[in-house]
Amino acid sequence: MSFLDKVTKAVGDVVDKGKKDVDQFVRIQKVNSEIRGIERKVADLQNQIEQARQAAGEKAIELLRSGTLVSPQLQPFLEQVRGFEDQIAAERAAIAGKESDIARIKAEHEAEHGAEQGATSAPVTPPAPAGPSAPAAAPVVPPPIPTAATEPKVCGQCGATLTGGPFCPQCGAKQTL
Repeated sequence: MSFLDKVTKAVGDVVDKGKKDVDQFVRIQKVNSEIRGIERKVADLQNQIEQARQAAGEKAIELLRSGTLVSPQLQPFLEQVRGFEDQIAAERAAIAGKESDIARIKAEHEAEHGAEQGATSAPVTPPAPAGPSAPAAAPVVPPPIPTAATEPKVCGQCGATLTGGPFCPQCGAKQTL
């Protein structure tokens, strides 16, 4: 065999090996793509399962609250949900108190600015703190500035704004609305 024949054969062998390697790579990529498609379907099905579980849980809570469903096994979950709802109400009451603080600060600033301009408006004074029955450790949350339409309900124990729950979000006293 001549030198050129050997080189031609060697080049042909390398090309054939390269073709086989490329073919293998393409086939593997195709299978990997199919795997990713199946994984997306599985993830979608898992999301659908989670949505169905959530819907079932919401329905169970609704039935437990209405008394239609009585289940000692599910009752702790209902109590946990109620606890979270009470925490949300307390946090919203805290937000309302903070918003009231902002309104009071703005009013004080406007009153001070008006006095500097020679205006005769009286400064806004913050609400008086709650009576001696308020717990010392809990800060007093002043009620929000009432609108003309509604007067907010306040706790008889500490003076905090009530959110409509059975307990005061600030001091925990049972409310009689």
